[in-house]
Amino acid sequence: MMIRLLVFLAAACVAFQTPSPTIARRRAAKLDPEVEATTRKYGLEGGLFSIFSGDSDGKGVQAKELLKQYGAAYLITSVSLALVSFSVCYVLVDNGVDVAAILGKLNIDATGLTEKAGTAAIAYAAHKAASPIRFPPTVALTPLVAKFIKKKDN
Repeated sequence: MMIRLLVFLAAACVAFQTPSPTIARRRAAKLDPEVEATTRKYGLEGGLFSIFSGDSDGKGVQAKELLKQYGAAYLITSVSLALVSFSVCYVLVDNGVDVAAILGKLNIDATGLTEKAGTAAIAYAAHKAASPIRFPPTVALTPLVAKFIKKKDN
């Protein structure tokens, strides 16, 4: 009985030390240069769209690699800009600035903002209406933040 257990454990150790072909393929997975260029130009969403609209195999592996490379940077960039946006909107609303009129001049409809809502609610609605303004900087800054994070890790 003890010999069977030792043989089983030895076989298990060998199995864990030898990567399966799937794991080896995942470790060797590199981003397609076209996907990399698309991501740098159009952001993480553009890169994911490029992966899933293409005909290549291994879309899941490519998507995981892309998210591993840019996911944290995208979240850091997006959340940071969102915090700044909401803070600015809150300060503007709190100081009596008509944020809906400002967004209207930028062709962003924010007519749902009413006088009955609280400062935070109006600021949040203005912040959400201003999402198209935050998107281009997020796309532009994500690769830079990813490069900074990668540099810091090394």
